[in-house]
Amino acid sequence: MATKKSKNIPQPQRSKIGFDDIVGHKQIKKRLKSIIRIIKHPETLKRFEIATPRGLLIYGPESVGKSMLARAFVKEAGLSYLEISGSKLFEITYIKDIYEMAARHEPCVVILEDLDIKGLLQGTFTNVSFSDIAKVMESVEAMVFTVATATSLEEIDPVLTAPQKLDFLIEVSRLDKEARRFFIERILEKPHDPQINVDRIVSYITGMSALDLERLGRMAALDAVEQEKERITEEILIEQINIIKYGHKIESQMIRNPEEELEMTAYHEAAHAVLSTILLPHIKIEQVTVAPRSKTLGFVSYNAEDQISNVTKEEIFNDVCVSLAGRIARIKKAGSEKMDSGAVDDLSLASFQVYAAISNLGMDKELGFINIDPVAAMDNSFLTPQIEKRYLHWLDVAKKHTENLVDRYWNKIEALALKLIEKEIVESEELPGIIGKEEIYIKIPDSI
Repeated sequence: MATKKSKNIPQPQRSKIGFDDIVGHKQIKKRLKSIIRIIKHPETLKRFEIATPRGLLIYGPESVGKSMLARAFVKEAGLSYLEISGSKLFEITYIKDIYEMAARHEPCVVILEDLDIKGLLQGTFTNVSFSDIAKVMESVEAMVFTVATATSLEEIDPVLTAPQKLDFLIEVSRLDKEARRFFIERILEKPHDPQINVDRIVSYITGMSALDLERLGRMAALDAVEQEKERITEEILIEQINIIKYGHKIESQMIRNPEEELEMTAYHEAAHAVLSTILLPHIKIEQVTVAPRSKTLGFVSYNAEDQISNVTKEEIFNDVCVSLAGRIARIKKAGSEKMDSGAVDDLSLASFQVYAAISNLGMDKELGFINIDPVAAMDNSFLTPQIEKRYLHWLDVAKKHTENLVDRYWNKIEALALKLIEKEIVESEELPGIIGKEEIYIKIPDSI
């Protein structure tokens, strides 16, 4: 880490951003308010015989509001702050000077912005010196509270998350529904069709960052001007969302046999959608499309808010079947000689899920409750033949099970495929009329 003497140390400043200026993140703001109460009233900790916390880490993907939350924390705490960011995080002398300045103005906050940044030092990319920063934090006896931000918790050395350093770890995973609605309503301050379904658009932008949504507003307005329309329409918004997520549409001249490819893609995506609706009804489909784009020739778009982190064996197996359904439907429609590379992502996902279920999640009927990872570090061949056998068995059973389901629900798959060929996009509200609303439970095969 660089040790040159730093000059022009800034004076502490006051934040102008409070919690009321930040849309969404209700639970995170509630947690931050609780932390503020603790550091403002350290006497509440006496009965537990622990020292006052000295810092917190706010981490999560880019453009979800981490920096704003850090500054809002400072304002709500009624404190002043100094900030260290960019290349200054690699200058230990500057960091020391900042903490000394903060100590002279105690109580004070030091914000370490993007603590997991990497810099080019002596020809190689390296992290900031977490251990040096930890020593600086330890050396300050005054009431200086540290608020750090980072993209990934894994990139932060545990030396900084030890007691009396960054005691609190707060994850900001993505923009919540309230924040997304705020961005859409701001976009709709521009001339727009009053019939736009705001809830639908808010659902479609799940998982998009603040930067994505800033771009969405600008690109939607530019698209309206380009099309010589007086206002932004729902169609324009959805198209721009799809561009951000899946890429621009590909001209048909760039596709070999476009009519045949459209038909095959329609059956492929229709099979995904139909089996997903039947096997995974809790995962809502937003749209199914066969419009070829730079990132995909077609896709089924799901509502990311419906995704769950803790999944059952039944859900994993059913998801594998949904992944295999596209290729199987294509083969049923056109024969195995028409098998192509378009299912590569589906096969990759299915293969990964099967391997994880068997070797990591202890879900296989024969191998039982195993997680191979700890053992593999010592013996990478342990149980390899048995895992391979069961792995191939799962995939074979899933393939046959999916073939039976595709045959059973072929009429629904074909009806949706024909609608996709006709319209290019089928929205969520249209699917029940094509696929039906009947709730169907299908037991997974006993042999897995």
